[in-house]
Amino acid sequence: MKPTEVLEREHQVIEQVAGACGTCAAALRKGVRIPFDILRSTVAFLRVYGDQYHNQEEERLFALLREKGVPAGSCPIATLEHEKQKLATMIDQLSAAVDIYIESAGAVNATLIDTLQAVAEFYPDHIWKENYLLLPMADKVFTEADQQALAQSLRTIDSDRGEAARRIVEEFNAAIFQCSESASIWDQAAIA
Repeated sequence: MKPTEVLEREHQVIEQVAGACGTCAAALRKGVRIPFDILRSTVAFLRVYGDQYHNQEEERLFALLREKGVPAGSCPIATLEHEKQKLATMIDQLSAAVDIYIESAGAVNATLIDTLQAVAEFYPDHIWKENYLLLPMADKVFTEADQQALAQSLRTIDSDRGEAARRIVEEFNAAIFQCSESASIWDQAAIA
């Protein structure tokens, strides 16, 4: 598997979590209380998997593209780097809103809903640019040796941060599973 395919596969994981953010925002708008663990896991996922792990991999990709002569200020690199800064701000805002939600024992505030919705809407467009502009450009520009160098960089990052990233994904999935199990029990109780 080419390293660009590895990155694209990771994008699918990130998109699923972004979709969950949209679901949480819609539920909160309807007055459904979201379990704190789901919100905490979402923030942890976005920070650890999305920012510290996946972003580090993409930084290496950007560096290799620049080494191959792709200008740093060119599209899509400049756009994506700007969007990554915007994402970092959104994640900080989401973290603060989740803290307020937890400290207030589940009192919903507009910032939490709006930020969850913003994350849900932002990621698909951002990932589309990466999957259909950035990664195909890398595949065209990189030689086989470049692909191997990128693959080695991804393996190094994975050995440094991969375990923590996978643990965060497992914690997120466990929180979602626990919530879905609880919801089934509530649904059954309402029917009986």
